[in-house]
Amino acid sequence: MKSNRLILPGIFCCFLLVQCTFSKNKNVEPILAEIDGYTVSEAHFLTSFKELYYRTGQSIAPDPSTKKAVLDSEFNTYVLAVHAIDQGLDMREELEFLKTRIQARVVTEEFKRQLLFSDLEVTESTLREYFVRFNTKVRASHLYAKTREESELLLARIQAGESFDDLAKEVFETRYLQDNGGDVGFFTTDDMDVSFEEAAFTNSPGSIVGPIQTAQGFSIIKVTDRIQNPILTEADFQRQLPELEQYARKKLQELHERRHLEDFIESVTIDKIFIKILLKDLNSKQGREQGIEGINPKNWMLDEPILRHRYGILTLKDWESEWRITPVEYLEGISSVYHLKSVLSGIAYRSYISHLAHEAGIPSQPEVQASIKQTYLNSLALEVEKGIKRSIEFSPAELYTTFEANPDRFIQPKQVLLQRIVVSSKEKAQQIYAVLQQGHSFTDMLQLHTESNEDLMVDGVMNYQQWAQLGHLGEELQRLALDYVTKPVAYQANEYHIYKCLDIEEARSLRFDEAKEAVKNILLEQKFRAARSELIRQVKKKHNAFIDLERLEEINIEI
Repeated sequence: MKSNRLILPGIFCCFLLVQCTFSKNKNVEPILAEIDGYTVSEAHFLTSFKELYYRTGQSIAPDPSTKKAVLDSEFNTYVLAVHAIDQGLDMREELEFLKTRIQARVVTEEFKRQLLFSDLEVTESTLREYFVRFNTKVRASHLYAKTREESELLLARIQAGESFDDLAKEVFETRYLQDNGGDVGFFTTDDMDVSFEEAAFTNSPGSIVGPIQTAQGFSIIKVTDRIQNPILTEADFQRQLPELEQYARKKLQELHERRHLEDFIESVTIDKIFIKILLKDLNSKQGREQGIEGINPKNWMLDEPILRHRYGILTLKDWESEWRITPVEYLEGISSVYHLKSVLSGIAYRSYISHLAHEAGIPSQPEVQASIKQTYLNSLALEVEKGIKRSIEFSPAELYTTFEANPDRFIQPKQVLLQRIVVSSKEKAQQIYAVLQQGHSFTDMLQLHTESNEDLMVDGVMNYQQWAQLGHLGEELQRLALDYVTKPVAYQANEYHIYKCLDIEEARSLRFDEAKEAVKNILLEQKFRAARSELIRQVKKKHNAFIDLERLEEINIEI
C-alpha cells in the first residue's frame, strides 16, 4: 500500500527542470567550453558547482582539479549529445518523439508550479497539524477495489451489516490480509498513499470512510487505533519548523494535484464504440507486431470526438498526438476496458493541462525552452552511454583474471539474520522485553504488539544484514549470538526495536561462481569508463571543441 504512481499518475511523471544556462550561437556571457554551438558559460559552471557543493554536504573545495571535474561533467554531456546527432540517434524510430515527450513533461511540471500550485498557502495551523502527524501513528484496515463502483458496493454491504473481516476474505488474495480483516498495521505520515493517509489521519478510531481513491484503485478504510507521543512541546515545534514547512507544502501539492485530477476524471465520458475498436486493435497481432504506440483506429474521422469532459472534448487527432508521446510502458499490458479507460482519461487530462499551459504562454518562456533543450541533450547523451555499455564484451579469461587480481573485493562480510518487534514507546518495549525474558514466544509477542505493518506480514524477519552496519544497536551489537534477544533499542524518535538473532554467517571469501556477477560489473565499469573517455576525446577533436582552462583557473568561487 506504499505510495506508488500507477497508470494515471505515471503518465504525468515529469523530468526535473535543469536550471542551467543554455545557449547556442548567442555568446552573451564568458564561455568556458564550446562544441558545435553548445556552450558552458561561466554562469552555468558556477551554478553547477554550487549545486554540487550543497548536494555533497559542503564537502568539496574549489581547487583546480575539482573545478575541472565539474566543467567536464557539464561539458561532456554536450559532447556525447553532439555524437548522438552525428550518428543520427535522434532520428531513430524509438527516439522519434523523445523531444516532444520531454516538452510535454517539462510543460506539465511548469503548469503545476506556475498555475496549479500558485495559490497554495502553508498556514500555521497546517504546520501544527503535520507536527502532530509526525509524532503520531495510526492503525487502519481497508477493503480494496479496482473501481469506484465496486468500492461503493463494498461500502453498502458494510452499512447493511456485513463485517470487514468477512469482506476482506472475499476481496484480498494475500493470506495475511484475508486473515486479519484487511489490517495494514500502524503507519505514520508518508508511509502510505497520500489520499489514504489523509483519510486515516483526519478521522478518529472507529470511523469507516470511503471510497478513497489511491494510486492503486479505491479503498474503504476503517481507522482502528491511534498512538500519539504524549509530550509535544513548543520548542520541538519551532525546532522542526523549516523541515515541516517544506514537507507540508509537498503534501498539500500532492493532495491538490490528486484532487484536480480526480475532479477531471469524474467528468470524463468515452465513446463506447471507440473503446471497443481500440481494445481490439491493441490485442490484435498487428498491435503486438507494429507496436501499440503506432495503433490508429480505422474508419474514424480526425475531428470526431472520442472523449468528452466538462471542459471540452478530445478528438481522434488530439488523441493520436498524445498517444504517440505516451511512454510505451504505460500502454503495454492493457487488457481490460477499465484499464484502457484509465489510460485514455489520463491522456485527456494531460491534453487539457497542456492546453491551459499554452494559453498561459508557458511553453514559450525562455527558461522553459532552455530546460527542454537541456533535458533533451541529457537524454541523447544517456542513449550514447547505453550504446557504449551494450557494445562492451569480455572473455571468460578476462573475468577470471579480474577476480584473481582483486581478492579483497570479493568477500562476503559477516552477516546476521534478525527478527524484530517495533513499538512507539520505551515503556511498552520494556514491558514486552520483560515478558520475553520469561520465555514467551518472540513471534507471538510480535504478532500481538508490533506496530510495523510490513513486519506483520513476514513475522518481523529481516533480510541478512552486514554485521558492520548494525551500529544502531549500540552495545547490544557485542552481545549478539544465536537466539539472543536484545534489550529495547532506541531506533529513532518515538520508535523502539527489540531484536532476536536467528542466524549468524561468518565472513568468507566468495568463490568465482558466486562473485561472477560482481566481477562482470567491475569489468564493465572499467571498460565503459575507458571507452567513454576515448569517445569524448575523439568527438572533441572532430568538432574542434574549445575549453578555456586558463579562465577556469582564474574563476573565484564564493560560497
